[in-house]
Parts: sequence; C-alpha cells; structure tokens
Amino acid sequence: MLQKALSAMPLAKIRERAYEGIFFSVALIAMAGWVYFIVLSSVRFFFWFVG
Repeated sequence: MLQKALSAMPLAKIRERAYEGIFFSVALIAMAGWVYFIVLSSVRFFFWFVG
C-alpha cells in the first residue's frame, strides 16, 4: 500500500506541472491575441485619422 502511494506521487507532480504548463500557454495565447487586436485597431485608427 505504501509503495503504491510513493509511486503515485511523481505522477501527481507531473500532472500538476502539465496543468500549469497548459494554463500558462493558454494565457500566453490569449495575451498575444489581445495585443494583436489592440495593435491592429490602433493601426487602423491611425490610417483612418491620417487618410
């Protein structure tokens, strides 16, 4: 029983790290999307204002 618990701990750590990595990558993609949207809107507004 104790051996099962000890062998399950590294799996739990790997699973926890995987969840953190997935969350971090999704947050990065979302931030990149917002930056793209803001830059695109700013460039369109600039060309609308100048042109």
